[in-house]
Amino acid sequence: MQGALLSVLLAVAAAPPASKGGAVATALGTIEHGLTSTAYQHRADIDTRRGIYRWDCSIMAAWILARTAPAARRAIGADKPLARDFYRVIERAPTDRPGRGWRRLTDVAALEPGDLFAWLKPEMFKQRPNTGHVGFAVSKPWRHPRFAGVWLLRIADATTELHGDDSRPPGGEGGFGIATIAFLVDAAGAPRAYGWYGEAQDPATFVPTEIAFGRVFL
Repeated sequence: MQGALLSVLLAVAAAPPASKGGAVATALGTIEHGLTSTAYQHRADIDTRRGIYRWDCSIMAAWILARTAPAARRAIGADKPLARDFYRVIERAPTDRPGRGWRRLTDVAALEPGDLFAWLKPEMFKQRPNTGHVGFAVSKPWRHPRFAGVWLLRIADATTELHGDDSRPPGGEGGFGIATIAFLVDAAGAPRAYGWYGEAQDPATFVPTEIAFGRVFL
C-alpha cells in the first residue's frame, strides 16, 4: 500500500506543470458573454456583475492573469505593467519548460486559446506614447489562404483601432473585443511582423517589430 502511494506521489511530482490557458480562455469567454459596456482608457473601471470593462490592453492582461494565472502575473512584477513588461517576461522565459509561470513559444503554429502575444513598439511608431501591445489568443492560428508565411489568429484585446472582423463597433469607444490579426513568420515559424487588420491586409504593409508568444502555467 505504501509502495503504491509512493508511486502515485512520484508520478505527480514528475508530471509537467499544468497550463492555465484553459482558465484564461474561460475568463475571456465570460467577459465576452456578459459584456454590456466597454471603452479603451488608461485606468481600470471594472464591474463584473454589471458587465462593465473599461481598460487598456495591459490593464486587461494583468487583470485576467491575476485571476487565472497568479504565478505568471507575479513574474511581471510591476503594479501597472505596460505592454513592454509582458514582452520582456515572455522573451526571458524558457522554451523547453515553464519558468516563473511562463513558457515562451517559438512557433506561431503552437499557439492555443489562452496564450498571450506581446510586441514592442515598432520603430516606425516611436513617437506614439504606448510601449507596444498585448493580448490573448482565442483560437488556434490558421494559414492565410493567399499569402505564404502568413498566419491568422482570433484574439481578445483592448484597443480603439479596430482589427479585421472585429466585434467592436466602428466609431465606438473601443475597449474589449474579439478580432482577427495576422503574423508574418520566418522559415522556423517565428513571428517577424504583424498585420493589425488581419486577412484583408497586404503583407507588404505589415509592421516589423519584436514579437513574443507566451503560455502561462501554475
